[in-house]
Amino acid sequence: MDIRPVSRVTVTDQVLEQLGSLILEEKITPGAKLPNERELAQMFDTTRGRVREALRALALIGLIVTRPGDGSYVASDAKMPPETLELMFFREARKYDDLYQARQLLEPPLYVMALTSVADADIVQLHDLLDEGEQVAYGSRSPEEFLDILDRYDALIVQLTHNAVLEKLMAIFRTMSRDLFLRLLRVPGAMLNSLDRRREITEALRLRDEERVRNAVNKHMESAREYYQASVANDAGE
Repeated sequence: MDIRPVSRVTVTDQVLEQLGSLILEEKITPGAKLPNERELAQMFDTTRGRVREALRALALIGLIVTRPGDGSYVASDAKMPPETLELMFFREARKYDDLYQARQLLEPPLYVMALTSVADADIVQLHDLLDEGEQVAYGSRSPEEFLDILDRYDALIVQLTHNAVLEKLMAIFRTMSRDLFLRLLRVPGAMLNSLDRRREITEALRLRDEERVRNAVNKHMESAREYYQASVANDAGE
């Protein structure tokens, strides 16, 4: 009998699955406007953050179109079969170990690529984001708020590569990895450590020093690995 181990299913996965199925089965017609985040959160009995993650994923795989200030609409050509590669990617490839290892391979080269176009104004913006993160780390200590700031930091780094494929790929990874990084950020000291490591990276970028960038990124990834292991140990002890 062919039985696969069960995997953890998050609330975001469930929202994504239900909305995706409704769209693919045309129970929500192409071009129709979806309820707003607050309304969807009430319908699914979950948080707006979880709904936002699911909508972001649906937009990335082309099932909906998000119009800033207006809302989300079902794509006019949303006729993909249920088992497209993209949807399977979101359904199945959410194993924490696999996601973490993939980001280890993907992220370090991005920072080196960013060196070719980073400007002083970008450095200022990166520092501003880290200052904003520090306020959260010492204030509300909300992992969700903190991660939103890190997402903006990482998004700016990817934009500096001027590579549209990498931008979309990293957007997918950020969506898929959200639960993993929220898990890491709940480990005591993780937020401040993340800020320290990113400040070292930002300083290396300011100096336009490739070797220093590589060393700072490697230090950041090694530190993240240690916090990942700590989060696993915490889960095992619960």
